[in-house]
Amino acid sequence: MTPDKDHIEPIESLLPRYCDGNVTDEERRRVVEWMEASEENKRIAKQVNLIYLASHAIKVRRSIDTDKALNRVKGKMIVHRKRKYWEWAQRAAAVLFIPLLAATLFLSLPSEDEALPRATARLMEVNTSPGMTSSLVLPDGTRVYLNSETRLTYPSFFDGDTREVTLSGEAYFEVAKDAEHRFIVHTPHHSQIEVLGTSFNVEAYESDEEITTTLVEGKVHFLYKEGGAKHLVTLQPNEKLIYQTDDHEVDLYATSCLAETAWKDGKIVFRNTTLREGLKMLAKRYNVEFIIKNSKGLDDPFTGTFTNQRLERILQYFSISSHIRWRYVDGGDINETKSKIEIY
Repeated sequence: MTPDKDHIEPIESLLPRYCDGNVTDEERRRVVEWMEASEENKRIAKQVNLIYLASHAIKVRRSIDTDKALNRVKGKMIVHRKRKYWEWAQRAAAVLFIPLLAATLFLSLPSEDEALPRATARLMEVNTSPGMTSSLVLPDGTRVYLNSETRLTYPSFFDGDTREVTLSGEAYFEVAKDAEHRFIVHTPHHSQIEVLGTSFNVEAYESDEEITTTLVEGKVHFLYKEGGAKHLVTLQPNEKLIYQTDDHEVDLYATSCLAETAWKDGKIVFRNTTLREGLKMLAKRYNVEFIIKNSKGLDDPFTGTFTNQRLERILQYFSISSHIRWRYVDGGDINETKSKIEIY
């Protein structure tokens, strides 16, 4: 049945939800068609996205009047109903395994007495809370999903010959195609990833001794430094690269990409995944710390898919399959933010 035109949500109401990723396929199609209709529409959409991101800022040096800013952005767009655009952005993230915007955005803004040069990009930083995931759209249209305890830094607009961001943590990128401007992800330990338009996953926590890149489609160049020299490794689709930061060893593996990217859809997928790696995945998702007292069975492989299951249920699966035992332990510190689970 075709919906009544009077009940079709106007574009200005869909844009904030589109930035949040909270739209149906039909609504997404409407917004994309509207943006592609003119360069002015694309400009409006990008500015709405920036205002949407700014609404999350809790440590900005001055307050942001989002209502006035949004009115300036809409320009000639007709407002059919009065509504508060940003109430939806203040919802508390309380349920795990659902992609949530639990990010804190820090903007490098001028003081009240300073004039912001028109061509100066502002530095933006998004941080995801432990055990949460988030997503955002960059100024060039690139969609980024951020895993638990991840930090992404990027400019308010891309200028020059390249599009560059800095990542610490894990993220899945759906890079907007632009043959004239390379997209570069700077990662810890003097490494980076270069693409033009592609989809790939990066796991690069500063505290880890390895960086992992998984290519879903397109082509990726992984670059790293060793002894002052630069090295480049090219990935093909369905390949996974693991870079050991201590000895600069690089290994390539074939993969279906399911296990590496399922987290962005709120799932945990094991495909011949070792218990050791599985515990690492669970630690990020559930914001817990595993204390290994017995290493027996840590290299046993597991296969399975979990969606919205409680952590205890998954650990029971491990117990049956690998005969491990586990228990919650008291860390003794009331300020601890993570639960501790002992594997014995």
